[in-house]
This record gives sequence, structure tokens and C-alpha cells, in this order.
Amino acid sequence: GIQSMLVSMSIIFSALSDPASVLGWWLVVFLLVAIVPQGILTAWFVQLMRSKSQAYAARVGIREQSAGVPAEVVLCLRGCDPTLKQVFESLARQRYNHWRLRVVVDSKTDPAWPVATATVAQLTKDQRPSWREVTIEPLAQRPTEGSLKCASLRQVLQTLDPQTQVVALIDADCIVSDQWLLSLVDLCLQPGVGAVSGNRWYEPVGNSLTGTVRAIWNAGAIVQMTAFGIPWGGSLAVRRDALEACRWVDVLRTTLCEDTSLISPLTQAGWRYCFVPPLLAIDEDDAILIAPLTRWISRQLLTARLHHPLWPLVAAHGLFTSAVLAAAVIFCAVAIVFSNWPGLALVASSLAAYEAISVLLVLVIKQSAARAVAVVQTNLRPLSSGQVFRWILLLPLTQIVYAVAIVSSLQARSIEWRGITYRITRFSGRLGVSSNASPAASLEQAVAQVHG
Repeated sequence: GIQSMLVSMSIIFSALSDPASVLGWWLVVFLLVAIVPQGILTAWFVQLMRSKSQAYAARVGIREQSAGVPAEVVLCLRGCDPTLKQVFESLARQRYNHWRLRVVVDSKTDPAWPVATATVAQLTKDQRPSWREVTIEPLAQRPTEGSLKCASLRQVLQTLDPQTQVVALIDADCIVSDQWLLSLVDLCLQPGVGAVSGNRWYEPVGNSLTGTVRAIWNAGAIVQMTAFGIPWGGSLAVRRDALEACRWVDVLRTTLCEDTSLISPLTQAGWRYCFVPPLLAIDEDDAILIAPLTRWISRQLLTARLHHPLWPLVAAHGLFTSAVLAAAVIFCAVAIVFSNWPGLALVASSLAAYEAISVLLVLVIKQSAARAVAVVQTNLRPLSSGQVFRWILLLPLTQIVYAVAIVSSLQARSIEWRGITYRITRFSGRLGVSSNASPAASLEQAVAQVHG
């Protein structure tokens, strides 16, 4: 029983009580294997951020030449995000000559509908917004395959103006600078480039526990997204030639999200995707609880599982690092029980070094992000000792949340997003989603989940 198991464990730890115990040293090796690639990847990321930011700054005088290229901006809405009015205001200030705004709302009963119509009317009355035309329309046909957002996007893509050369996507929580559209179009029209995007940087205004956990996780996620070529749909532009060549409209018919599903067909059609560091969108949202945060991270990972060819690498990294950290913690706990002080010192010091290096990497990523957004006169809050201390305290919680999310994304057979439950389904060899989304399906949940 329990007594014999404890005796067996005691014998094992007695045999391995030397500091050079096999098990302890193996854990040290695994921790090293886990952290070294992260360090190398971060160094590569910092260099890439620097070079791309310099290239962006060098196009200041040239960029204006793209201002006459016909473009359309698409905003898909379900539920009313707190920042929706500010998003419309930032779009109205775009320094761009020739563009249309296309807004697709889930339905006319959606809370976003009156806010969108009233805000656009007020902006038109009070100032001269930069768009040449704006349309606000409900989702015409609710799909049984693919997500509501992808259906809204398909609705726009199938009715583009014949002159439109670039389509830009924006999320309802993405407040952009007045150079946003000009920058996207200019870079999207470079030779061989089919799509460009920024990304999201979390800078929680109140430094809450969960807001900080999300910010730490997202810092690492940006590095992976950049390395694996995963666009961010909250600030994304696609060249019309490219979206037609890769048949993006057909791809969107069964997909959960628009961004992760773009990269494979885009590459296969011979086009490149480019990340634009200065277009990082600063999100100061702090209002999220730990359970919704875990589900949100799980959904981000699930989109890679469904739509990205390098998902096995993402999953392997998440599972390996989580397993190694868990094994190291368990080893330390058992070492204390059996007074294996040399083994405890070996593994605990290695674990502490791993965590310290991880915090240092987050610090380096933040400084790199700060330099990138400074190119467009946007500033992150200065780093403080208190913030670093919170990172140190909350890094273990972030790693636990990530471990739960990665396992959840691997096991998921369905996913809930803004009140709609989508079933994971296979379509002609490709994974996608299906649902039975009625116009008012769980609209209260959609309103409550505007951060998801």
C-alpha cells in the first residue's frame, strides 16, 4: 500500500542522494534544452524587430505615394466592445485618400448595431471622416459551417468594389494611429508580398493579476507567431491579387478564424506574409478573470491546431516545457520530504535560473516592442521595478495557465466564442468548425464575452 510505496521512494532517493544523481541531472539537462531555444528565438526576434522597424522608418517619404490606392477596411462585430467608439474615431482620422469602410454586424438586434450607426452618424456630422463611403450591414446568411466572423468577412469579400486593390481587417478593440491604413497598404504592395499585419501588445492599465498573466503569455506568443509566420487578424491587410489567387473566400467557408487560416494558401499561391512591428496595437484592457483567460489562450492555440501547418511544433514546445517544469517542481517537493538536500539544491537552483532567464526574456521582448512602437510616436509605460517583481511572482501562474490551455486545446472537440459553440469538423481532409448559430444565439453571452 502507501507505506510500501513510500519505502520504495525512500530507497530510490537514498540511491540518488548524491548531487550528481541521475534524475536530478536529467532534469537540469531538460531545463537547459527548454530555455536555450527560447533565448535563441528571442535574440532572433529582437534583431528582426530592429531591422523591420528601421525599414519602416526609412519609407516615411515614400509611403505617401500609396495613399491613392483603392482600399476597403472591414470591421466585423458581434457584441459591443467598450472601445468600439474609439475604433471608429481612429478610423475617421486616417490619413488616406481612397478607401471605404465596410461594417458587418451580427444582426440588427446586436448591441453593436446602435453604437456603430450612431457613432458613424455623429462623426459624419461633426467632422469630415477620411473614408469616402461607409456601409453598415447585418450578416445576411448565418452559416452552419465556419464561424460567424468568417461568414461576415466572406460577405464583404464577395462584394468588393471592382477597383479595390487592398483589403484591411480591424478588430473592435484595436485603436489605430492615423498612419495605420497607409502603412498597411504601402507594405502590402511591395513585390511578392501578399499580406501584412501588426500584432497585439498587452499593457494592462491596472496591472491586475490576470491582466499581467495575459501580458506575459502574449509576449512569448508574439515571438512564436513571428517565427511561424502567423498573422494577426486585428490589424491585417491582404492584397486583392493574393486573396483571389489563394482563394481565401473558399478557405473561410469552414474556418474558425481568418488570420491563422490564411498563411498556408497564401504561401502555396506564391505570396509572402510580412510582420510590421511598428503596427503593434497597444491593448490596456485589464478586465478578465482567470477562467475566461485560460479559455481565451486555449482558443488562440486551437486556431493554430486547426489551421496552421506548424502546429505540431507549437504543441511540442508547450507540452515539453510544461512537463519539464512540472517534473522539476515534483522532484523538489519529494526531495524535501525525503531530505535529499543535495538533489534539492541542484534542481531548485536550476529551476530558479530557468525562471529568472524567462523573466529576462520577457523584459527584452518588452523593450524591443517599446522601440518598435516608438517609430510611430506611440509609447509603452516605462518599465518599473514593481512591474518586474510582478512578472517574477506571476510567471509560475502564467506557466500553469499555459499548460492547462495547451492540454485543453489538444483535447477540444468544440469551442465557445462569443456565445456560439462551434464543433470541430473535418472538411475534405481539412479541420474546420460547424455550428447551429441562430440570430439571437446566446447574445447575452456574446455581450459578456466581448474580450474573447
